Amino acid sequence: MAYVRKIVHKRPVRIISFEKEMPDTSSIRIIQSAGIAWTPLPFGRFGVLGGLSRLIRMWLEIDRKKIIHARGNLSGLAALLRFPRFWIWDCRSLHADQRRALSDNRSVTPTFIAMRIVEYFLAKQSAAIIVITNAVIPLFISRYKIPKKKISMISTCVDTERFTQVSQSQSSTIKILLAGTFSPAYDIILMNDIIAKLRESRKVWVTVAASVGTTQAWKILDYDEFVSVQHSEMPNLIAKSDLGLSIWKNDLGVCLTSVASTKAAEFLACGRPIFVNSLQGDFGSLVKANSVGVVTLGASSDEVEDYVSQILNLLADPDLGRRCRALAETSFNLNNGVARLLEIYSTFEK
Repeated sequence: MAYVRKIVHKRPVRIISFEKEMPDTSSIRIIQSAGIAWTPLPFGRFGVLGGLSRLIRMWLEIDRKKIIHARGNLSGLAALLRFPRFWIWDCRSLHADQRRALSDNRSVTPTFIAMRIVEYFLAKQSAAIIVITNAVIPLFISRYKIPKKKISMISTCVDTERFTQVSQSQSSTIKILLAGTFSPAYDIILMNDIIAKLRESRKVWVTVAASVGTTQAWKILDYDEFVSVQHSEMPNLIAKSDLGLSIWKNDLGVCLTSVASTKAAEFLACGRPIFVNSLQGDFGSLVKANSVGVVTLGASSDEVEDYVSQILNLLADPDLGRRCRALAETSFNLNNGVARLLEIYSTFEK
C-alpha cells in the first residue's frame, strides 16, 4: 500500500488481492478515497485445490489490455495464462528453493520441480522482472538464461517520511524489538543466545511484535513482552527500541540471495542498528560496510560473545543513528523505489 498510495498520484491503479479476513466496508472506502480501485477476494481453502481456485479467480479478474504488475508467483502465473500485452513478474523470493530449504525433507520432490518449472516460464515470458536484491541477479541470469537488462532491482523499501530518525534513548536498559511473522527461516536459537549473553552484562528488555497470521515460533524467544500492533504503529514502536534482530538461518542455501526483510530497512530509517545474518541478500555486506549493525556468521560461544561486544560498541557511538538513517535513505528509500517502478511502467507505453 505504501507504494500504491504514491503511484496513484501518477497513474490509475487497481489492486486485486486475496484476503484471509475480508475487509469491512469502511476499510474499503478508506482505500477507495485515496483513488485506488480495490477488488478484495476471499482467500479460500489452503492446499492445492485452494491455490487452483485462487489462480482461476485471479485469472478472471485480469484486464489483459492493462499493464499487469504481478506480485509473486501465483499472480505471475495468472498473468502469464491471460496473455496480457505487458506484464511484470515481481519476484519477492525464490519461493521453490525457500520452500524446499524449510521443509523437513530437503530432497527434490515433484512439487519442487513443478514450482521451478513455473518460475522458469515466469522468468522467460514476462516483459520485465523485479527483484529485491542485487545478490540474486547473477542467479537469475545463469538459471533462466535471460539478459540482465530485463531485470530491475528495487529493494525492499521503507517510507522514510513515516519512519523518521529518532534520538537514541539514554536509558541504561537495552531495548530489543523483534517484529514480523517469525517463519521457520529465522534463527531463533542464535537470537536467544545473543539476548542471553547481553543479559550477562546489561539490563535488557525484549519486545516481540508479531503480525496477524504469524506462526507460534516466537513463543520460544527469550522475551519480556508481546504486542500485536497495526503497521501504522510500527514507527513509534521502533522509536522506543534500541536495536532490532532479523537473523535468518545461514544454511538455507541459494534462497537467501533473494531475502530482504522490510523490518530491517524500517529500523535503519529510524536510526536503529540491526543484527542480520551474513548471507541475507544484500543486507550482510551493506550492514558491515556502513557499520550500522552486527553481521552474524556462526553461532559458537566465542562468536556470540563477539557479536555482543560489537553491538555494545556501536550503541556507544554517537554517530550510529546518522549512519543508519543515511543507508536507509540511499538504499531503501520508498520514493526511489516508486520512481523506478513508474519508469518501468512508462517503458511499455513508448
